[in-house]
Amino acid sequence: MTRNVSIQTYLPKHVAAWFQDEATRAKQSRSQWIGAIVTDLFQGQEFREEGRRNVEHIKRQLTFIAVALDGLLLEHPDKSLRGRVHEAHRRKVTPADPEQGQ
Repeated sequence: MTRNVSIQTYLPKHVAAWFQDEATRAKQSRSQWIGAIVTDLFQGQEFREEGRRNVEHIKRQLTFIAVALDGLLLEHPDKSLRGRVHEAHRRKVTPADPEQGQ
C-alpha cells in the first residue's frame, strides 16, 4: 500500500472555508478533496498536451487541403472561380474574425 505524504500550505480563511465546504459537499476530507484536484490537474496536463498535438496535426492537414484546393482552382477552366471562392471565404470569415479575412 502506498503511503501518502503530507504537504502543508497556508490559505486565506475564506479560501480554506471554501475548500472545507466543497470537501463536505463531496463527502470527503479536505485532504482527499485537495488530493483529487491536484491529481486531476496533473492527469489533465497529459490530455491537454495530447489535444495540442491533435490540433497541430489538424492545422497541418487543413493547410495542405487549402493549398491543394487553391491549386486546383488556379487551374480550373473558369478563371473567375478562384476569385469567387476567395471572395466568398472573405465574406464568411470577416464578420467572425477580422484578422482571418486578410
